[in-house]
Amino acid sequence: MDKLQTYLGYLAIDKSYITQDQLNECIMLLDSQESEKKIDDVLLEMGYLTEEQLKQLQQKRRINIKKMESQAAIDYIKKMKLLDEEKLQNCLQVQAKASQQKTYIPLDVILVSHGLLTQDQMDKLMNEHEVQRVVRQAVCTDDPRRTGLVGRVLGGYEILSKIAAGGMGVVYKALQLELNRIVALKILFEKFASNKKHLDQFFREARLSGILNHPNLVHIFEMGQDQGFFYYSMELVEGTNFGDYIKEQIKLPQDTALDIITQAARGLEHIHSYDIVHLDIKPSNFIIRPDGILKIMDLGLARRISNPPKQKATMGTPFYMSPELINNPKAADQRADIYALGVSFYRILTGEHPIRGSDAKEILKNLLEQKPQPVTELDPNISPEIDRVIQKMIAKDPLERYQNMTDVLSDLERILIVE
Repeated sequence: MDKLQTYLGYLAIDKSYITQDQLNECIMLLDSQESEKKIDDVLLEMGYLTEEQLKQLQQKRRINIKKMESQAAIDYIKKMKLLDEEKLQNCLQVQAKASQQKTYIPLDVILVSHGLLTQDQMDKLMNEHEVQRVVRQAVCTDDPRRTGLVGRVLGGYEILSKIAAGGMGVVYKALQLELNRIVALKILFEKFASNKKHLDQFFREARLSGILNHPNLVHIFEMGQDQGFFYYSMELVEGTNFGDYIKEQIKLPQDTALDIITQAARGLEHIHSYDIVHLDIKPSNFIIRPDGILKIMDLGLARRISNPPKQKATMGTPFYMSPELINNPKAADQRADIYALGVSFYRILTGEHPIRGSDAKEILKNLLEQKPQPVTELDPNISPEIDRVIQKMIAKDPLERYQNMTDVLSDLERILIVE
């Protein structure tokens, strides 16, 4: 929710009228309802504020925002050279003298009363995008009781709410003020910011993602640093995390699973065409939009195929790791992604992983020793053609697998046509 809409709530926290938890409860209530109610109404209805307290806070909000608007207007007038500097300073002196008498006179009132601008000109000026952007930023930084990063502005992004936390950072929903665009903002955990290795990995993910452009991939916009925080912004995909979805659905119909895997394969084909291997393909790294479009996310482990790591390192989720990632991770290429996508296909069709175990160590051991059960044995209704494709995708020897995603797609799309 826009911070301007909830500003009164933060003023109430500053006055110790309400707690942060009570404000969060009211914001969630507003977000879940399609109504014209304001935060003022909800705080009153919930009994968190008395009418007298609400009137007091509304007056404070009006004055605070007027002051912010005045400063934004001054900056804009100076930047655009709309008024003579001396005349503007005279108006500011009038305002300052009134303030000494504990009276606040809005700048627009002074400018209009002195005949420097008409009311229509003043109204138009206050509605300028640049002025409103500065006001919005001022409101965000005016919150004395904000917790975490929600409500702050970093690098021109107003942080609205937390989406999720990962191994290296937190992803927030944010408003890019300059473009008035809602984005996802990934911010590196502070404990990693001073570590060059982690910092390089964080920005490598952004750079690798930034060169890609495909309907089945999350788009990266820009990366930067502000106030000691490192971040990059990306397309906000409203939808369902596929990993969470299949925990509830257990397994999916054959045609749905085929569509999902085919979309993921198209995104991976694009990634591989740039000499990049993802190395962390699994259902929880897929987002499904309401219109059914799949987006691959999280290139945190990705690297150039032609630039293997200098040191041996085994990383990833055990269920989806190919044997070569255990034996010789430096040699892993696009076929490791093909294996992981095959495991994902197996999982969403059957509700089981092809290789199982009670812990990571046992899974990795079994991965090298066990032979997966065909999906048709777990569900006889699954097409033998799909079983053949999966078996080839998850072959233990990379030489026996599909050698590239284009060949995988060729077989998947042929099955789609038959279906």
